[in-house]
Amino acid sequence: MTARRALVVDDSRSARAFLTRILERYELAVDGVESAEQAIDYLTRQRPDVIFMDHLMPGMDGFQAVQAIKNNPLTATIPIMMYTSQEGELYLSQARALGAIGVLPKQTKHTDVSKALDQLRLLAEPRLDSDLIAVPGEPMPGEAPPPVEPPRIEGRPLGEDTSTMEIAAQRDTPFVERRGGARPNLPAMPPELRAIVEAMVSHHMRELQRFMSENLENQADRVVGDVRLMLQDRSALDASVPARPQHAQAGIWVGLAGLIVAALLGWLWQQQRLDSAALSAQLALAQQQLSATHEDLQSLQAADAAAAAGAVPAEGDASGGGPGNLTIEPVPYGETPLAGSRLERFQSLLSRLNTQGFQGVVEIRSIPGRFCMVSGPGGNLVLAPDYMPYAKCEQIGNPREDNGSASQRQSVAFANMISTARQNANGRMDIQIGAGTADETITPYPPVSDGLTAGDWNRVAAANNRVEVHWQATH
Repeated sequence: MTARRALVVDDSRSARAFLTRILERYELAVDGVESAEQAIDYLTRQRPDVIFMDHLMPGMDGFQAVQAIKNNPLTATIPIMMYTSQEGELYLSQARALGAIGVLPKQTKHTDVSKALDQLRLLAEPRLDSDLIAVPGEPMPGEAPPPVEPPRIEGRPLGEDTSTMEIAAQRDTPFVERRGGARPNLPAMPPELRAIVEAMVSHHMRELQRFMSENLENQADRVVGDVRLMLQDRSALDASVPARPQHAQAGIWVGLAGLIVAALLGWLWQQQRLDSAALSAQLALAQQQLSATHEDLQSLQAADAAAAAGAVPAEGDASGGGPGNLTIEPVPYGETPLAGSRLERFQSLLSRLNTQGFQGVVEIRSIPGRFCMVSGPGGNLVLAPDYMPYAKCEQIGNPREDNGSASQRQSVAFANMISTARQNANGRMDIQIGAGTADETITPYPPVSDGLTAGDWNRVAAANNRVEVHWQATH
């Protein structure tokens, strides 16, 4: 049987490697190229079963590549899935209009890839995995199907009216929020953020279970091998020396077994402590982001109330020239700078400037912070735990900036908002989009020392990871 093959087109090496690892779990042979031109040259020699195409790349972008592939009769039938951080119904409709079958996000999950491959009919047989739901496989042409016992749900056979989602409901454990007496009285999570936190905790718990299972098996094999070697050495020694009393030999074996059990329990305790600390750090980060979002919402509501009452905008007078012609928006780690809740504040500021008759230059610049990061359970870079020494940071930087693509700084919704603001201003406002460097800090980074921790460093990095909006009137 010919192996199924996928082609991943992305200028980011880490993004290609991440998707390749997931696809190989589904027994696909994966080839990767870093540009659309290389992909078109590849298609002159190979015919993959599916293509995963990035959007913004040097040279020809993803949409242009999709048009070129679909316009060639020899490659027009190959299904193409956009693999990008772009989002929104508008982008999805544009991709489908050009011939793509859908959009797969960069921060994808195994279930998203499984659904895409099932849609493409590239899942040759059902697989029991922590992220997949087993369904009966189809027999090969001309081959009689093997006898299969009907699945059961809550004691009854699985009939034709039973959906796959019902099977999934029997396997998934619901996420229950528990509040202790020592937990601070924080505002209720919005549904979107709650879903993100639940998915993140569920994903990490599955990865933790898989990691513990693999390591326990390896440790057990190692311990068994060591014991066998010790038994062989012991047998050779017993053959050359007089036999010891029976009770002395029993004491030695009991002591040896105790040492092995103690070592194994100590190792398990250490792994549990490290994994629990990592999960606690991620939960604390999510709570900080929630608090920051709540504060930003309160500030926005106060500013809108002041504007409705005829007060001067919080960002300063639209005439410019004073200290109020600058506003700073913090960007949480991992978020797209020009996206999310910040779009509402940018739009509100531009609307107030336009209403006041502002005429001049508005510059929006994203400036990255340099974070201390380590490799997470899935191979992605995550924030290092606060207690970890700074010297153990695997990488200092910003994943959005290190990706090498300027498109990672803004969303499609931001680009549409800026286009609308320029049209409403009728040429009175020159809106410029730029990017600063990590050296443009508003809070200096602490000096590197033996006592410096990752938490101390990342708190400064979070303050420097920001978007600045400057406006200056022209006279």
